[in-house]
Amino acid sequence: MILCDIGNTHFFFFEEGRGSYKHKADAFDISSISETVYFISVNHYWEKRLEHEENWINLRECVDFSAFYESMGIDRIACCMAAENALIIDAGSAITVDRMEQAHHRGGYIYPGFAALEKCYKSISPRLGVSFNFDIDLAIIPKNTRDALSYGALAPLVCSIRELSQDSSVIITGGDAEKLHPFVPHALIDHELVFKGIKKIIEGIA
Repeated sequence: MILCDIGNTHFFFFEEGRGSYKHKADAFDISSISETVYFISVNHYWEKRLEHEENWINLRECVDFSAFYESMGIDRIACCMAAENALIIDAGSAITVDRMEQAHHRGGYIYPGFAALEKCYKSISPRLGVSFNFDIDLAIIPKNTRDALSYGALAPLVCSIRELSQDSSVIITGGDAEKLHPFVPHALIDHELVFKGIKKIIEGIA
């Protein structure tokens, strides 16, 4: 069985015995895979293109969006379905924070991803076009531009996460998980969380 999470720029795959791997979306050849692929997608172009591929099974129709909310991203839903009781953080191009209690979605929010925030600062002034300092101590008020930008980006997010996670476990996934983890050291990093959620969706239709 091959599982796939189709994003805006990459196809993310998982196979038992092989683990996870990815391909760039703009260079991916559908015909390179003849096995059955169970997929979710936030990429409308590829979702439409795969409609007539018999071995590609779109799981969107198998998800009860009413248990979350109608416009919620299916990849975000899959991550939530992977954990019954946890604060789930997906640190990618956007950072999503969701609370699950007894397998029920209690709400969540969306924060700009770190790359997006860096780009935003640079658009204000070229002088603000610096990379964030992820070694910053949030207990100390900054006295230089780089740390001031880093503090402004990180402190509100980290404060919210700490507040929401006081009585629950925390799971971080996504490409920037390692950057965020030092600020939430008790959290578990799980880069295969979305695939665990996809498996639960499949189990629900078996």
